[in-house]
Amino acid sequence: MAQRKNSNNLKLFNRDAFPLFTFLISFIFCLTIMGLDYRHHFSKKIKTKLSVIQIPINSLINFPVNLFHDTKKYFTSQTLLKEKIKNLEKANYSLSIQTQENELIKSENKLLRKKLKIHKNFNIEGINAEIILPSIRGGYKVITINKGIKHNINEGAPVINAKGLVGQIINTFKTYSEIKPITSSSFAVPAILNKGIENFILYGNGNGELEIPLFPASSLIKINDIFVTSGIDDLYPKGIKIGKVIRVEPTKSPKFNNITIRPFSQPTSFTQITVLKEKKR
Repeated sequence: MAQRKNSNNLKLFNRDAFPLFTFLISFIFCLTIMGLDYRHHFSKKIKTKLSVIQIPINSLINFPVNLFHDTKKYFTSQTLLKEKIKNLEKANYSLSIQTQENELIKSENKLLRKKLKIHKNFNIEGINAEIILPSIRGGYKVITINKGIKHNINEGAPVINAKGLVGQIINTFKTYSEIKPITSSSFAVPAILNKGIENFILYGNGNGELEIPLFPASSLIKINDIFVTSGIDDLYPKGIKIGKVIRVEPTKSPKFNNITIRPFSQPTSFTQITVLKEKKR
């Protein structure tokens, strides 16, 4: 039976003597190579030659990590940009509403000065909301917004956006409301020319425009004249922009013309709206 050798007799190397001569030769050779490389930059030249192969290999190895970081950076940037754009749109809309309110005051001031009356407060405030979707009901378009009874939205309230008059609240629910646009065939609003004092009723024609079917031929009017709310019905504040004249057509009667007005407001293009309500006195 073979006997097991004692582990104390085991050696790392098979040779009993250290190869000193070989070690010295190898050491001197390494020093020589290092000296030559230091003087002639052999390693640098070799690395330069090999970089043609090394760079694509390194790029290929690092591609998944770089792709991950680039993708993460891209989506993070997109998210931040979208958030910034959204905030800027809200800020721009708020400024547009303020501009509209200033236009109301300016228009009111101008008309009151003509009548030698003092300036008065419009006594209105608004609730901002967003359009959810438009739909057709009963032959006319209905616009749905994301505010309702719990946000103090009342039926009959006028609605404006940054461009002008949008319409009127016709139905209110707990969390949303419905607007009848000013171009609906059953819509009517008292109006005046922004440079005049005569009152007229503008009617929606159901085709995206408003009309005055019996406009006195004796009254001066031309293309691009602007109509604003007159305020005589105590519902729409005076001076809200409605639209501009695009056609003046004669009727069967020589005493009247048919006037077509294109509204400034396009609710489907502007998601932000403001529902006006009376302030408590």
